[in-house]
Parts: sequence; structure tokens; C-alpha cells
Amino acid sequence: MVSIYTMEKTDYLNIDGHQLRILLTIREAGSLSGAAKILDMNQSTISYWLDLLRKRTGDPLFVRHGNGVEPTARARDLFPAAEAALRQIEAMFEPQLYDPAEDHGVLRIACTALERDTLLKPLIHHAQQVAPALSFELPNSGSSFQLIERLRLGTLDAVFMPAGSSERDGILQRTLSRFSDAVYFDPQYPLETDNLDAFCDRPQVRVAFGPDAGFSIDRKLTKMGRTRHVAVQVSDFESALALIAGTRLIATLPALLNRQGLQKIAPPWENPQRELALYWHARNQTSARHRYWRDTLAKLAKSD
Repeated sequence: MVSIYTMEKTDYLNIDGHQLRILLTIREAGSLSGAAKILDMNQSTISYWLDLLRKRTGDPLFVRHGNGVEPTARARDLFPAAEAALRQIEAMFEPQLYDPAEDHGVLRIACTALERDTLLKPLIHHAQQVAPALSFELPNSGSSFQLIERLRLGTLDAVFMPAGSSERDGILQRTLSRFSDAVYFDPQYPLETDNLDAFCDRPQVRVAFGPDAGFSIDRKLTKMGRTRHVAVQVSDFESALALIAGTRLIATLPALLNRQGLQKIAPPWENPQRELALYWHARNQTSARHRYWRDTLAKLAKSD
């Protein structure tokens, strides 16, 4: 007997999980009417989708047997693949779970000494308790342009910068803490408080994060009609603090840094607090792993 079902040239993308579920439910129920009841569908709808599958496979798939149907050899061959495909589809849309205890990966977060000491140190302590196999890489910070590009390229998972440093598409941020500046100096060479002339007369260390770094202090002084002498420029806070010791050099840096035996006073201008934010790429926004560590960091920052 010649089969009335001629196999169509099939685009496999036209076969979806809905059709595979119908195929497997007919097998389970042993009849089209039984499958319709299980799936809460009309029997005519079941017949329609089954006819499409028959045309796409060139096989009847089910033949009459008593009061029901039984699968053909071709259908039996399809069942394991259909089951596996449905499991894969289901897994694609299950809620993503993350267990820090099973994390053997690496988190790469660019930071300065400020974020390292005030935010990341508590985070690493927490990680040692809940994720002992997790590793951290803490590269030095750079300019905002450099850091954003590294987020885009995926070579960094997150970076710290002042809030509002970037409004680029695909880059998200979350404010974690606030900080203000202080002027650091060696106590052997005291600096008078609230004295702009004394500040401008002293040789200074300036920190530049990358080749395109901006210098808000110099812009502020320009608006005041003043300038300062930058005797040394370095790329990190710790170098600035080390150079001040034993010299007349001063540096305006975040007030929360470890002073290393130095003294500090408020700058001789209005010194409002600034917001420090964590930045990440949108590709990691819904990642359960990244969300866990962002939320943990925010909780630790709030409790500090």
C-alpha cells in the first residue's frame, strides 16, 4: 500500500514546542480525543497539527488501533528527540538560579584604593564565607572612557566611578555611597585651614586616571581666578599619599582614604559630597550571578 503522506521540504524552524507536545500527548493518551482532553483543546485542532506533522515527516505517525491510535515506527523514532527538545526549551525559560558556593569563576572589578578599602574588602570577606572558590581580579581604575570600553568588551564585570560619569547606551549604574574630598599633607609641613592662598602656594600631587582624565579641582580654581602648581602627576591614590610623606607636597583626594600617618583638612572651597556608583554592562543586568553580587555589594555599602 502506498502512503498518502508525501514528505514536504520542511523548514525545521516551523516546528515548535507546541507541535511536539501534541505528538507526545497523543502517544500518552492513545487517542486524539484523549489528547484533546489532556491539553484542553478541540479534537479538530489536534487533528490539524497532527496533519501538519504528517506532511512534514512524510509519515502517518499514528494509525488506528481499536478505539484509539498507535504510533508508527517513524513516530517511535521521533519520541526521544521530541522529549529532549522540549526539555531543552523548558530549560531555556526556567528561572536562572545561582549558588555562590558552586561558583568557581572570576569577578573582575576595576577600582581605586577608595573602593577597595571601603567596599570591596567587606565584599571579599563575605565571598570567602559563601563562595570560597570564587576569585576576584581588581585591576587599577582608568579614565571613564577606558573603563566603559572595557565593560563593552567584556574584559571587566563592573567598575566604580562617580555617579553620572557615563550616560552611554548599554551601561547601567547604581549609586552605592557618598564621599567628599580632603587635602592631605605631612604634619611636619602643616597647612592652614580655609586658606586658599596657602593651598595654591604649595606644590601638589595630582592623580590622573588615564590619558583623557578630567581635573575638576583645576576647573574649580579657574572659575575662582586661581591656579595651582602640579609638581607631580600619578595614576593612583596610594602613590600620591606615598609621595606626600616627608615633603611639602599636598594632594586633594577622597577623605576616606587611609592616611598612612598624614593629616588632612577640608579644601578651602565649598566641598559637597559626591556619589560613588557601580557600573556594569546591560548584558549582565539579568544574570543571577551578577545580580547577586551587585545586591550584596549594595547591602554592605548601606550597612557600613
